[in-house]
Amino acid sequence: MISASDILHGKILIVDDQKANIDLLERMLLGAGYTSVASTINPREVSELHGKNRYDLILLDIHMPGMDGFHVMESLKGTEPDDYPPVLVITAEPGHRRRALQAGAKDFVGKPFELIEVLTRVHNMLEARLLQKEIADHKDDNPALSNVIQRNIRKIIQVRLQSVREQTLQDRIANGMTTFSGSMPFFYLHVAWFCVWILLNTGRVGMPPFDPYPYGLLTMIVSLEAIFLSTFVLLSQNLIGKQAERLADLGLQTGLLTEHELTRVLQMLRAIQNKIGIRNDEDINLADADLEMETKLEDVLAEIERLKRREARVLRHGRKLS
Repeated sequence: MISASDILHGKILIVDDQKANIDLLERMLLGAGYTSVASTINPREVSELHGKNRYDLILLDIHMPGMDGFHVMESLKGTEPDDYPPVLVITAEPGHRRRALQAGAKDFVGKPFELIEVLTRVHNMLEARLLQKEIADHKDDNPALSNVIQRNIRKIIQVRLQSVREQTLQDRIANGMTTFSGSMPFFYLHVAWFCVWILLNTGRVGMPPFDPYPYGLLTMIVSLEAIFLSTFVLLSQNLIGKQAERLADLGLQTGLLTEHELTRVLQMLRAIQNKIGIRNDEDINLADADLEMETKLEDVLAEIERLKRREARVLRHGRKLS
């Protein structure tokens, strides 16, 4: 299911040699809520840009110096035959439409631009493109899992990949060193290193010992290595802590929203029950009044702190909490 948010987050590339046309289209799209709009005045960059960013829609002008829109479409087919993006051709000449269709265009928008026409055609083409990608993504789905679970799994993976892409060079180096230092190859490397070091310093291999027992140089090197590895581990833990805090905030917001929605549902059910005159079974205590109360986060936190302080006082005085 393609949502309005998915469409507004679709990747769009505007290709036009006239900067004024690009500025006008960007204002139209950004004003309509589209969040990922890129542009270029150089048609020779289109294939490379699409290879890097995988655009969901390309708004392509036909008349451009050096390389017109028809040649751009041919270059896209040559480099990405299995992932050809939908192209919305920008042209003021109706005679070019048939040739553009044969070249691979999916739709047209005329000049001068009309806001409703541009937004409608962009929306429809993005919706079709995203639906096509979703169908392709689901072709290998596990039939034992629902579409909701499959979609949630993909969203989680996307969030994690986005976190990885946002890491700085220092974060990546720290994560790489931490991962390697916690692996078995790292252990085997040190075992081999220590054995060779000790063997060379026994004097039995035809060379004088350079670090005789008790191996002071080796001890210093290993100590320095431990300091640096500890620093890398702490850096990685800080990064993991930030990611965990982000996910915890997301989980908290989801839980609060769920609690709010369930409270509203219970209140609606109570109103329906009263409206049609249904009475509760007197033998069953559902604690409806408690369930229908809105739970406030600040009240919950305050109660947790109160109980913690109470427990601490009891422990200090050696009494059991009743």
